[in-house]
Amino acid sequence: MLCLSCFEVKSFRKGDLLAEKLYSVCSPSFLGRKMDSTSRRGTILIPVIIIIAVILIALFVVIPLLTSNNGSAPVVQDVTWQSGGKNVTSISLGQEVETQVTIQAIEQYTDSVVIKVRKDIAYWFDSDYATKTFPVSLASGQTTLLSVTFTPDEASEGNMRGYFVEIDFSGTGSTWIMDGSYPPRLQVAGVQPGSGTPF
Repeated sequence: MLCLSCFEVKSFRKGDLLAEKLYSVCSPSFLGRKMDSTSRRGTILIPVIIIIAVILIALFVVIPLLTSNNGSAPVVQDVTWQSGGKNVTSISLGQEVETQVTIQAIEQYTDSVVIKVRKDIAYWFDSDYATKTFPVSLASGQTTLLSVTFTPDEASEGNMRGYFVEIDFSGTGSTWIMDGSYPPRLQVAGVQPGSGTPF
């Protein structure tokens, strides 16, 4: 609306200060300078956005990949179930059992090992029953024995098949799962009410 009167402003005498200012604001040279300034700001803003994007990618993607332990997980040498000092493949409901896990490092491994005793449920999702995390530091070739003690609360009947071991190696993001047959998975016999006799 201001620029529509620019032609009228030009007809004012030179001594009219207000008219001169209005004319200078509406002049093509002033508008051109304003557009150039906006263009320069846009040109500077693009590289800044690119730099910020590169920094964010480095923080959340590249650095975690470089600092993570991508080596080999220890080897699971042996997993057994023990009750009363003897190896077992089946026990009675309510009887305490210990799972013993022997692992061996094939290269330096310093991180956590998570041992899970899980319920094997047919036609449904398996569920954790007993879980224990162990901080482990093993040199190449070194072995260690880890154990978890628990008491089953459910017999192997219906959809409940039994119990099995799952091992997570946090340092490598890998998981070992016990073979799906019985044995090595643990079966639990029910107990006749009032008799204590397995059935």
